[in-house]
Amino acid sequence: MKKRLFSILLALCMVLCLVPTTAFAESETEEPPVCSCETACTAEAMNADCPICGAEGALPENCAKCAQPADDAAVQPEGEVSDPQPEGEVSDPQPEGEVSDPQPEGKVSDPQPEGKVSDPQPETALTSLIGGNETAKDVSTAEELTAAIADVNFDTVRLTGDISISSTLTVNRTVTLDLNGHVLKYESANNGSVIVVEGSGQLTIEDSNTSNLSHKFNPNGKLWVLDEASGTETVTGGVITGGKGYPFHLISGTVNCGGGVYIAPGGQLTMTGGNIIGCSAEFGGGVCIYPRQNGEQIQFSMSGGSIIGCVASDIGGSVCAYGTFKMSGPAVIRSCAVESADNFVCGGGVYVDGSFEMSGEATIKGCQAISDSANGGGVFVNSSRSFVMSNEAKIENCQAISNSSRGRGEGGGVYLANNTKFTLSGSAVIQNCTATNSANPGEAYGGGVSADCVKEITLADSARIAGCAAANGSGLYITGSQVPGYGILYANSGSVDGDVVLGDTEDGPSTITGSGETVFNGKVTVTPGSTIESGTFNGEVINNGTITGGVFNNTVSGSGTIQGGTFNTPMTGSGTETDPYQISTADQLKLFRDIVNGAGGQTQNRGAYAVLTADIDLNNEPWTPIGPSESGSYTGTFDGGGHTISGLNVTGEFVYAGLFGTVKDGTIKSLTVAGKVSPSNSQCIVGGIVGYASNAVIKNCSNHCSVTGRTTSIIGGIAGFNSSGAIIDCYNVGTISGINYAEAIGGIVGSNSGTISNCYNVGTVSNDTSVGEIAGHNSGTVENCYYLAGTNLNAVGKNNSNGNITKTESKTAANFANDTVLALLKAGERDNNADPWADECQYLAVADKTLPVFNGQGDAHDHQSNDWKSNETEHWQVCTCGAVFHKAEHSGGTATCTQRATCTVCGAEYGDALGHDFTTSWTHDDNEHWKQCSRCDAKDDVSPHTWDSGTVTTAPTCTKAGEETYSCTKCGATKIEPIPATGHSWKSDWTSDATHHWHECANENCDVTDNAGKNGYAEHSGGKATCTQNAVCEFCKAEYGEKLPHDFTAETVDAKYLKSAATCTGKGVRTYTCTSSSHTKTEDIPALNHSFAGQAYVSDNNATCEQDGTKTVKCVRYGRGGCTEKDTVVDTGSMLGHSFDEEAYASDNNATCEQDGTKTAKCVRYGTGGCTATDTVTDTDSKLGHLFEDYISNNDATYARDGTKTAKCVRYDQCGETHTIPDEGSRLKLPLYRVTDRDGRDIACTAEQKGGVLTVTVDEDLPC
Repeated sequence: MKKRLFSILLALCMVLCLVPTTAFAESETEEPPVCSCETACTAEAMNADCPICGAEGALPENCAKCAQPADDAAVQPEGEVSDPQPEGEVSDPQPEGEVSDPQPEGKVSDPQPEGKVSDPQPETALTSLIGGNETAKDVSTAEELTAAIADVNFDTVRLTGDISISSTLTVNRTVTLDLNGHVLKYESANNGSVIVVEGSGQLTIEDSNTSNLSHKFNPNGKLWVLDEASGTETVTGGVITGGKGYPFHLISGTVNCGGGVYIAPGGQLTMTGGNIIGCSAEFGGGVCIYPRQNGEQIQFSMSGGSIIGCVASDIGGSVCAYGTFKMSGPAVIRSCAVESADNFVCGGGVYVDGSFEMSGEATIKGCQAISDSANGGGVFVNSSRSFVMSNEAKIENCQAISNSSRGRGEGGGVYLANNTKFTLSGSAVIQNCTATNSANPGEAYGGGVSADCVKEITLADSARIAGCAAANGSGLYITGSQVPGYGILYANSGSVDGDVVLGDTEDGPSTITGSGETVFNGKVTVTPGSTIESGTFNGEVINNGTITGGVFNNTVSGSGTIQGGTFNTPMTGSGTETDPYQISTADQLKLFRDIVNGAGGQTQNRGAYAVLTADIDLNNEPWTPIGPSESGSYTGTFDGGGHTISGLNVTGEFVYAGLFGTVKDGTIKSLTVAGKVSPSNSQCIVGGIVGYASNAVIKNCSNHCSVTGRTTSIIGGIAGFNSSGAIIDCYNVGTISGINYAEAIGGIVGSNSGTISNCYNVGTVSNDTSVGEIAGHNSGTVENCYYLAGTNLNAVGKNNSNGNITKTESKTAANFANDTVLALLKAGERDNNADPWADECQYLAVADKTLPVFNGQGDAHDHQSNDWKSNETEHWQVCTCGAVFHKAEHSGGTATCTQRATCTVCGAEYGDALGHDFTTSWTHDDNEHWKQCSRCDAKDDVSPHTWDSGTVTTAPTCTKAGEETYSCTKCGATKIEPIPATGHSWKSDWTSDATHHWHECANENCDVTDNAGKNGYAEHSGGKATCTQNAVCEFCKAEYGEKLPHDFTAETVDAKYLKSAATCTGKGVRTYTCTSSSHTKTEDIPALNHSFAGQAYVSDNNATCEQDGTKTVKCVRYGRGGCTEKDTVVDTGSMLGHSFDEEAYASDNNATCEQDGTKTAKCVRYGTGGCTATDTVTDTDSKLGHLFEDYISNNDATYARDGTKTAKCVRYDQCGETHTIPDEGSRLKLPLYRVTDRDGRDIACTAEQKGGVLTVTVDEDLPC
């Protein structure tokens, strides 16, 4: 450190030498150098490398470590030396304007002694150049924390005590927050994150925890709560706690994000230490990375520290990552949860909607997703996102818990949504995780990993999924999509210990592929459409899909196809009727053959029973028939279980050729074979199922093989020769042919001396002689069998005299496809009526036809045809496979009166033309009328109108024409003819109103309404108005206009015109006379109203003890003009009040023995003005006291003492008081007896004798 600082100082000196001296012109004093010592100097040992302590004559007290800055010195006891600062750190300067706390007595206090350097340190050239202060800022209050986080002069803010904040701490610059073992707690009734990182903010959370502090929490349900007093969980280091989530506004509403830290747009968070505990939100209980917008990816890097006991109600119990989240080193997320009563919750630990990487020793453990539908107890990865686990990363003890029959528990450890990618590599492990559903236990998927419509999962290195549990796929449940390229599991290495479910029929199939080094130790279920291409399988495999590769070390069962792979599993079963061999692989089928044939070192058992449990592909390897000779005939029962053996290839020098060579007294059933049977022997008996069947039963079998024989061979699709046996409910679609004049060839059997029933053949059969669609040669029975018409062959090529053929005939491809043949086959006779045929015909690709098949058979096929066929009511198409499809009634199109409807599907006309529908009502134009068809333009009963004499519907007026309406007497049509206007008939007399005159029209129907249309309409004119007469019009002689006003201007208004004067209450009147006429007018003078202005109110002397009196004033015109008005008001304050004369109080004579009585006086104005007031007071010293007279004995005297006597108070009836005193001399007198005891000693006593009885009472008070 010393060398580094020294090097920096040397470099600084070089830089300063290049700076012009004018750069320092403002400061005449050179900045003092800074002490760089790491330990305190002494007089004996000065630091020569320090620019302060190494200077000549330097004193040890100038050493910064000796003279501690104020913040440190404040807490050092006298004589002690401060702890050295960590390397590279310098003590915090005091904020500007702050004053250090006063020091305890005996301690060194600020300011520093003269000659010492004190905080704040002056800015040196070094700190100026590097742009900030290298030291941390210590804070212990919310105010200091907020200020320091905002202060760009501090790169690190360090807590020196626990801090509670009531509002979110915002970070928008690059800064490190050192929790230093302390607690930063959010305490507020409002929602809010503890910290929000926004803008260009880059926050690093670390925890130096130099004092090794720890804190206690109570797991309150799922959310941990700080409880230093009685918490049950102890966590070491600094803590961020109490946050409730930052409100983030979505279109649908507001959600609270990131209870501990919310990383907003542009923000970055790095966590190297410390703990985020007991925070909650809807998205991301601990941390939420800003929901991405416009593709922006915010980052959170967690290389240390932990997130514990945080809870979300929607997604991400610990972290909600809408961005990039990297978790490495010893970072831990534990005991977090996402929980809701009825919501769809995701990610008990982490919700990923960006990218997530776990490396190093990063761990997620004990997290839970709990709700109706719970997904991803540890991690939830959203659609089209990615997740990588590497190194020694762990997800353990996590749970996805559904508590509703409506939902699912999926992905105890990890849930992967559609189109996601997941890599598990290194030594990473997902272990001991579970997915459950308490309401419906079967609805739990993927204890370790559940992947729905996933893009790909890669297992590599020594990564593991182990110890997990779920009803479906305890280790892994993976589905793909109906779209190719999804649901890929690259099994490159590592292992899966639990069960695996590969694909489902709802989402889509999946494939296990890759280098194949992954080991699967549990049961693997392969659903239809799914494929295993590689991998090692130590557990049971249920194959309902396809196996093309892989190593299988346990049983393989199911209805799927096996096209490859290595099977190291023995065939189960003992070959008996009750415990038949279970055959699911080609190797097991070969082993069964060797047992029957006594080959390959096997003990021969020609009567072994066997059941096929899966489709088997023999891959066209050369096949030796089972039971290759008559002496080695198979005599047991072989149940194909409805499966197919494909890739059959029989080409050797065999006399009896087929899957089976010979079967005698045995049974072959429910089996389909496909491939080629073409032995090279020129004389052989050849069949797809069996060459030679002697007294055997072959039922419910089908042949898809091409079967070929040579000269003098007997060749059949099912069997070459059926001797006295029964072939029932079988069919052939393979090509059956002979070379060089084979002896007999048939579609079902070459030669038959047994029974063939309920069978059909649509395969091609060819040869020159003895060729039949069912049998080439028949000496037995052929019944209820069918073959395809148009081949020019008969059912039997050659039938001898013993042969019997019934209900056997050719059918068209349509008959085969449309269930006609199927119905006939189903109706055939058989034991127990055990009908094997499917209820509907299905397409078989090998025959390119739709045919009757057995249950479970049929290939996908889209019927095709370019032509339609139809009849009068229906249309249909016929596929090349013979099936009739799209059959339906004609539809669409519209029939007309003269044309049938045309079907919009097939184009055929159908139905009947509608015919005309003439209405019963008439349609007409101006000239004629007719009956109109309601569906077309056709007309009926057309004729011209016949008009009536007409009716005036609008009468003519002076200026307008009228109308006359004529109606057709047949159809009711009308026509209108005009009636000319009549013209005006003006009257000679004038008509007038107040302003105009005119002549009126004499016609009643005159329609003139506006003035302009009236004859002679004009304003009145001429004549002259006076003040008494209107003007008279010189044309119409009507008066008009207004009279002239009177002229009173010559008069003056004075007393001579006063007719009567106004008074206070009455109006006055003035009269005026016009100068132009004798007209007069009068004018009212308003009443004067009463006035009391300037008048003094005089008391009415009517005040009483309890009420104010009044006072009165007269109107200023009182007595004039009859005015008698006065104004009386309350004389406020004139109330007299009561007055009591002290000498007037008289006793109320109510004193008692023990209490004073009262005395009462009347008000001096009692009886005046209604006064009835009295005043009663205590009559002091009037108490009477008790008086006792005439004491009477209480008769309670005894021989030992006086009695008492009692007297009543003379006022006993009032007070009830008595007085008792001793009754002196009243003690009773009795004779004194001597009483002794048995020893003669006297006993003091009294005695009383009554009636001869002496009663003696010992009385200690009596003398002996």
